[in-house]
This record gives sequence, structure tokens and C-alpha cells, in this order.
Amino acid sequence: MNRDRGVIKWTSMMLPEHVKRLKELTEQQEKKEKPALDEQVFEEWSRVLGKAYYENHSIKLTLFGDGDEIFIEGEVLRIDQTANKLVLQTREGKERVSFSDIIDLSVIA
Repeated sequence: MNRDRGVIKWTSMMLPEHVKRLKELTEQQEKKEKPALDEQVFEEWSRVLGKAYYENHSIKLTLFGDGDEIFIEGEVLRIDQTANKLVLQTREGKERVSFSDIIDLSVIA
């Protein structure tokens, strides 16, 4: 029976540029698309944000950035509707978040 080394014998023949491009393609395929949200979700978030702001509750945001999800927790300092931004006080300091980046929002109990 003839034993073959499979892929191992070909990896030494790949140029560094090929390896780099394969990694880039793999990362590109793993990126997620931003989910589509409807008006009912925005209305619910508006209610939750108002309640969290007036009752000083902390919130947890899930943001969509560069094909990946980012999680932020903090207290709502200001809701700036003219600039479509939300200002949060987090452990690291003040964070300004665009409403268009938010894909999920919940109150931390």
C-alpha cells in the first residue's frame, strides 16, 4: 500500500503571498453581514432606552462593526437624536455610539 503525505507535501511549495491571500480570503468569508431590522425593533429600543435613561439602568449593546459583533455595557448619559448618537458611561470612559451600528439592546438587571 502506498502512503501519501497528503497536503503536507504541497505546503512547502506555496509562496508567502499565496498564504497571505488565503488567510485574507478565509477572514473575508467568516465575516457576517449586518442583520436587517424593522420599525418595531426601533420602537422597542426607543422605549427601553428612555426607561434606562430616566431610571439610571445600565444597558448592554451589541454593535456591528467591520463584519463582527462588539459588546458594550454602560449607563446612558445622553440620547442625541439630532446627531443619531448615544452617549454611554462605560468602565473605560465615555463612549459615543451611532444608532446605525446597534443591532441589539437590552437592560442589565
